[in-house]
Amino acid sequence: MTNPLPDKPPVRRIPNFRRQAGRRDEIIAAALEVFFKHGYEAGRLEDVAKLSGVGKSAVLYHFGSKLGLVVRVVAELCLPAKPVGTGSTDKLIESSLADPAATKVLRFVMTEQRRLPSLGRLYVTAIMRRVASWQGLDSIETVRQSVGQAYGRMATRVLLEGYPINQGDAYVRQPAV
Repeated sequence: MTNPLPDKPPVRRIPNFRRQAGRRDEIIAAALEVFFKHGYEAGRLEDVAKLSGVGKSAVLYHFGSKLGLVVRVVAELCLPAKPVGTGSTDKLIESSLADPAATKVLRFVMTEQRRLPSLGRLYVTAIMRRVASWQGLDSIETVRQSVGQAYGRMATRVLLEGYPINQGDAYVRQPAV
């Protein structure tokens, strides 16, 4: 009589509760891609689910609605969790805005804020919270001033040099009108 069981031990399956933390981040990253490419109205939760490798029900479980997902995308990807570069706070903000995800969030907010007026306010609040978490600054006025200086320099540069246009994965500078 032969032994029907294989000699090697079975592979252990990773429990679902351990995969959920990474899954949430994957959904957020996929949502940024879908909403950046198609916009809020045309971006579908089904596309986000497909891109992140989960079902639509998993997206709704984690975020509740399409708007809830957009709120998390803006709040978590407005700037990197840790600042890029060194220097003063406004220089850190400026260099961190060059992060590809942060740039996509900014462009998404700028295009969609007409349809979703509270999106701009949400974005500014998320930026302020992120910068405050970087520096551990006591004064909200210091954070506001640093954010204002960074965005002022960025706006000046856009007016003088043009703004980046997304063409596939490459950004091309186009003169401002």
